[in-house]
Amino acid sequence: MAKPYNHRRAENEYKKWKEKDERFMKKNGMPMDKILLMRDFDRMQFNSDRRFFEKVDYDSEQKISKVVQPNLSELNDPKTVGDFLNSITSIAFAELLEEFGFEMQLIIFLMYRGYCAKEVSKITGIPEWTICRRLAKLDCTYKIRKTNK
Repeated sequence: MAKPYNHRRAENEYKKWKEKDERFMKKNGMPMDKILLMRDFDRMQFNSDRRFFEKVDYDSEQKISKVVQPNLSELNDPKTVGDFLNSITSIAFAELLEEFGFEMQLIIFLMYRGYCAKEVSKITGIPEWTICRRLAKLDCTYKIRKTNK
């Protein structure tokens, strides 16, 4: 079980810090009325923090921190073309890719994964200029369909 909030220890730490802080302010020529104003402000902050930390349940915080959170990049990173098609949120774009066929789906998937047209060309065996032409055609068709709706 976690240790409960220790009032005496917190108060002693605060007093030690505040004395050091006030010595520093006096040494650097701050007027006493400003120092007293800072003292009141710091006390209010300390009391506010104290009220908060008295209520914190350290055990539940430890339990929550131990829970393993799934890595979002693994959840959102499709590994296959099928997973990629299922992850597309635009229905119109997904239907358009289906119309263009598997080669176009593969090209888009590889480009989504970070490959450039030259690398996609080496992987698929499709000439680079053909890939660029198909991408331009896909883009043009998508824009036309988007404006017609």
